[in-house]
Amino acid sequence: MKKGLLLSFLALAGFSNAQLVSDSVTMGAGYANNIWYSLANDEQGTAQPANNWDIGMATTISPSNPLAASIIFNNKIGTVYAVPGSNGTDLATADTAGIAGWTTLYNSEITWTEGALNAASAGGVDYGWGNYDAVNHTGIVANRVFAIKYTNGSCKLFTVSLPFSSMAYEINYSDADHSNSGTISVPFAASAAKNYIYYSFTSAAIVDREPASASWDLYFTQYCANIGAPYPYNLVTGVLHNVGVEVAEVHPVNNPETDMSFETAAYSEDINTIGYDWKTYAGTYTIEDSTVYFVKDKSGDYWRLVMTAFSGSALGKTVFKKEKVATLSVSENNELISGIFPNPASDKVTVMVDSKAGATLKVVSLTGAVVYESAASNGLEAMSISTADFTNGIYLVQVSNGSATTTQRLVVQH
Repeated sequence: MKKGLLLSFLALAGFSNAQLVSDSVTMGAGYANNIWYSLANDEQGTAQPANNWDIGMATTISPSNPLAASIIFNNKIGTVYAVPGSNGTDLATADTAGIAGWTTLYNSEITWTEGALNAASAGGVDYGWGNYDAVNHTGIVANRVFAIKYTNGSCKLFTVSLPFSSMAYEINYSDADHSNSGTISVPFAASAAKNYIYYSFTSAAIVDREPASASWDLYFTQYCANIGAPYPYNLVTGVLHNVGVEVAEVHPVNNPETDMSFETAAYSEDINTIGYDWKTYAGTYTIEDSTVYFVKDKSGDYWRLVMTAFSGSALGKTVFKKEKVATLSVSENNELISGIFPNPASDKVTVMVDSKAGATLKVVSLTGAVVYESAASNGLEAMSISTADFTNGIYLVQVSNGSATTTQRLVVQH
């Protein structure tokens, strides 16, 4: 029997809230740890110390990937600046005189695409930390010196470049007085299944800290948010969501635990849609009781999320309820794909295409990029596709013959 994908609604109006599952995430005293969370599978990987990294570098240079060339900074450990008037060759002469008057750089709280170092960009081929070599196409060449001022008052100077030939970030660094200088190469190809690879100047080490991007939806962390005067940016504690995940905030609702407006809710890719402001503090924490969040995960399943409690810095504990309200399931329909195997795939996948007319097969990433396309013959055909060069993650296999289209999900895991 041929099978295709269908959105199956599991919860209807009036569905009992007994389906809601209560769970919690504990970051530790002083919000010491970062935690990655899957709505389907709970906590992912190992909770990581929030201060064990300085900069995080995207593991992709593909222009079709929204994370390409993104470099984020850890505001938990200090502040970062672009040294005014500097270029990528000024590391040996740059200094931190006047740093108190420099413009602080922040990660975007809306998108992972714009890390703090990208905020220095002047546009065009300027990624903020380097210029794309538009003549020889050999990489991204450092174009600024950056300075980190740590919470203990010490400073570090550094530049970042990315030669495409090495598939590794090249970081040159020194202390503010130009002592303790060095160069570190940070390869990222082996971490392609993750969003970022990290580096700590304090420990002089590459830090592999996050789980595979396909495995998590929510990130419990502290981040800088623009909350207005007198201090435009403040370090807040909240929830950001993964690239490829969409979230809808519905407010006000009479009962967040029974509201079923996920079909009509407005979903956003803004990573701070849940954010920090579901709680307020006036001696104790109060949770907003008329807000429900609907999360569309990477596989297309819909979840209801209700925040219920927050402990503050003593424990760093967030309590919430969750429930899957709709899922992608399999229905017995006449479709153009009769099988995909193996799934998950590593180096190769076979797609069984069944069409009475000529069909086209495409493999599309969750960002919309077509990573494979081929014509199929009439009738039943086993089409073999090499996935060896595919980045780990979830893809959509689409077969169309002009009058009908079938889409099924493919997971690639090397």
